[in-house]
Amino acid sequence: MKLVEKPTPKKLASEKEIKKKSFTVVAIGASAGGLEAFSLLLKKLPSDTGMAYIYVQHLSPDHKSLLTTILSKITEMKVQEIDNMEKMEPNNVYIIPPNKVIEVINGHIQLLPRIKKNAPNLTIDFLFSSLAETHKANVIGVVLSGYASDGRIGLKAIKDAGGITFAQDETAKASSMPKSAIAAGAVDFILSPEEIATEIIRIAKNGILKNDAKQKDKKDEIAVKNNSYDLNTIFELLLKQTGVDFSHYKMPTIKRRVNHKMQQYGIKTVEEYVKLLLNKNNEIEILYTDLLINVTSFFRETETFKFLKTNLFPKLLNSKSSEDTLRIWVPACSKGQ
Repeated sequence: MKLVEKPTPKKLASEKEIKKKSFTVVAIGASAGGLEAFSLLLKKLPSDTGMAYIYVQHLSPDHKSLLTTILSKITEMKVQEIDNMEKMEPNNVYIIPPNKVIEVINGHIQLLPRIKKNAPNLTIDFLFSSLAETHKANVIGVVLSGYASDGRIGLKAIKDAGGITFAQDETAKASSMPKSAIAAGAVDFILSPEEIATEIIRIAKNGILKNDAKQKDKKDEIAVKNNSYDLNTIFELLLKQTGVDFSHYKMPTIKRRVNHKMQQYGIKTVEEYVKLLLNKNNEIEILYTDLLINVTSFFRETETFKFLKTNLFPKLLNSKSSEDTLRIWVPACSKGQ
């Protein structure tokens, strides 16, 4: 495809126009082993979900990408390498070119150069965070096989904005990226590529994200509020598996997050959700992670820093020569970075 010049702002759709023609954007990020995983996912998707798909793969900056040619053979959807300021359309698959990062502006995909050739590749985080900001809850984020941790921060941004997030399960050939996102509490569903496709199809059919973006379902909220028996059952399941008692947590927060999980699954009653917790692998652990509130208090502990300054650091420095390296590990981080 030929590169086109960036359109003037007049040619870009306004935010009001985008809302009128809104559709869900599915952003998929992968690295080592990711092409095989995405191929399995893409193969199972029909060509008429009404969603747009953006695939970001860590690529060598020095070689031409063959992704468009390879992926075009396994789907009836149009697969294309992204032009600068490409307008997104549903039922299309957009592929990142080599040596670029991408962000979304008013329904168009903008290409930007990677800043440093040898810097960490965070192209997935860049796209995910961009979509979370512009499309809010109308985004699905997927992290597939890959090394390092790209996608973790962006996936958390999508989840915080109300979107739905997925990570590949133990089928990932390189598990670092999915595991990093899971550990950060950024993942709603941990599934195989084929199962992720099945869930995307279900979301497309039920219109879950669109309903979530437009309104908080008051009927579901009432169902949670008026069913303390099933909420207590949820607390017991969490306590048994995690050792954490949530019964004294803030009830509005608990109900809001349980309600969000119910909406994701298309479940209307807490009783049904309890059955899901009992029968679905990892679901209690996923709910547990969702209920946790990340708080970083390390830098607020003035006494700790005073001790470091006056006691620990002087001892460490006195034991080293000026040519030695001093390595310090700081484990206190609310999001797992």
